[in-house]
Amino acid sequence: MRTATYGASLLVLSCALFSSCRTVYAPNALNVPLFQEKGELKATLATNNVQVATAVTEHIGIMANGYLNRYTSDDKTFKNNGKGAEIGVGYFGHTEKRITYEAYAGAGFYNLNMKEANATKSFDADATKYFLQPAIGWVNPYFEVAVSPRLSVIKYSTPDVTGYSDKERIDNFFDIVDQKPYAFLEPTLIVRGGYKFIKLQGQFGYSYNLSKNNINAETGVGSIGLIFNIADWYKNKN
Repeated sequence: MRTATYGASLLVLSCALFSSCRTVYAPNALNVPLFQEKGELKATLATNNVQVATAVTEHIGIMANGYLNRYTSDDKTFKNNGKGAEIGVGYFGHTEKRITYEAYAGAGFYNLNMKEANATKSFDADATKYFLQPAIGWVNPYFEVAVSPRLSVIKYSTPDVTGYSDKERIDNFFDIVDQKPYAFLEPTLIVRGGYKFIKLQGQFGYSYNLSKNNINAETGVGSIGLIFNIADWYKNKN
């Protein structure tokens, strides 16, 4: 069994010590499409994330997110591998000045496999995630900016823990990780710049644990990638 959404390159930055590498949750990149019309399609390739979204009506959008992360220490004695997928549906609208508002809700399934000390220690579990993601932003053919205070709720299955001492289990909260859901508030800034159908995207934010129980979790939200846009609205813009 395996665990959780833990995302992206932030894990590498946190792995100066093995204790900080035992991460069971880190926020994945937000999928914030900021649609302007029915039929619009956006696809994103970002650090450890692949995302797609489309506007199926003038006000309804759907999205799918995929995530894969693999980390191995330099001496190859520690590995932390995770993957996950999400789907969501939401409502969007915009003003004549292209100030855009939206709210999406969705769910995902994740797993994580952690091994260290030449695989004599392992942590393995599954997790389910639910999210509510409102956002507001501004769009033109060359620049987009948005903010989103995503709320994520994670529920872990009973983990399979092998080889860790009682103290290590307690210090890393392995024995309580499946007791209750964990809620995280993740306010994030999304900035995009480029030319009409392709833009460079950066995300910067923070993940606040709203739950009483402790968990090994990343506090940063961040990714860099490219977003591709297929639409008609910008074709007549200079």
